[in-house]
Amino acid sequence: MSAFDVQVFRFLNHALSSGPWFWGFVFLSIVGGGWGALSIIPLSFSKRMRPHLPALCVVLVANALTVYALKRMVARERPHFDDLRKIFLHRPTDFSFPSGHSAGSFAFCVFLAIVLVRTAEPGEERRRAVLAAVLVLCAFCIGLSRIALGVHFPGDVLGGALLGTSFAAIGAQIHLERLHRRT
Repeated sequence: MSAFDVQVFRFLNHALSSGPWFWGFVFLSIVGGGWGALSIIPLSFSKRMRPHLPALCVVLVANALTVYALKRMVARERPHFDDLRKIFLHRPTDFSFPSGHSAGSFAFCVFLAIVLVRTAEPGEERRRAVLAAVLVLCAFCIGLSRIALGVHFPGDVLGGALLGTSFAAIGAQIHLERLHRRT
C-alpha cells in the first residue's frame, strides 16, 4: 500500500464523511452494492434497450468474477485507522482491491452510456450524450461513496473503475459490432 494512497484516503474520507452529502453517499453505496442492477427490470420493458440486456448481463458477470478473483489474489486489507470516519452499517469482511462497487457501477453505467451514444437516432444525440454523462457521473459518485464510508482506498476505487470501464468498453464494442452485422 502506498503512502500516497493512504494520504489521499484520509483527506477524502474526512472531507466526504461530514456534511449533508454523507447520506447521499450512503444511498449511492447501497445502489452500487447491487441494488442498482435492479434497474435492468425497467430497461427490459423498453423495446430499444431490450436487445442490449443479454450483453450487459455477460459484462456484469465477467466483471464480478474478475473482481472476486483479484480480491483473492491481491488480498489487500481494507482501511483500518483510528481516525477512520463514518463506517455505515457493517464493515465488509472481504479484501479491498479492487472495489467491487466501483467495478460494477462503471461496468453497468459505461456499457449503457456507450450503447446510448452509439445507437442514437438523428436528433437524439445531445439528449443521449447528456444521459451518458449522468450515468458515468453516477458511477464516479458511487466510487467516492466507498471512500466516504471508509471501506476502500482511492487506489481500490480507481482499480475498480478501470476494470469496470474496460469490461464495459470491450463488451459494448463486441455487442454493437454483432448487432451491426445482423442488420
